[in-house]
Amino acid sequence: KSLGYKNNSYIARIERGDFLPSRENLKKMAKVLKVSFSYLDSLLFEAKIKELGIKKPELLALFRDIPHLPEKDKKAIINAYLKVKERMKKRKNEAYY
Repeated sequence: KSLGYKNNSYIARIERGDFLPSRENLKKMAKVLKVSFSYLDSLLFEAKIKELGIKKPELLALFRDIPHLPEKDKKAIINAYLKVKERMKKRKNEAYY
C-alpha cells in the first residue's frame, strides 16, 4: 500500500517473475523497503540470470561485471544469449534426427 497499490498482486507478479518493474517503480520499492536501489536491482538481475539457466562461470562473471551498463544494454545481452541458447538447442535436436 505504501507504493500506491490496493493489494499485493503487483509485488506477487514480480516475485513470480511475470515481469520486471520499471526503474521508477523499483526506486519506489527500494525506498519503502529501506534498501538501496542498486541492491534491489542486483537481486532482480541475479534472479533473472538464475531463471535463464546461466551457469557457466565466464558468463556469470560477464553479467556481474556489467552493472554500469544501461538496462537496455543488459537486456540486449540477455536476449542475445537466449537466441544463442535456442540455436544450440535446435542443433542438438537436429543431430538426433
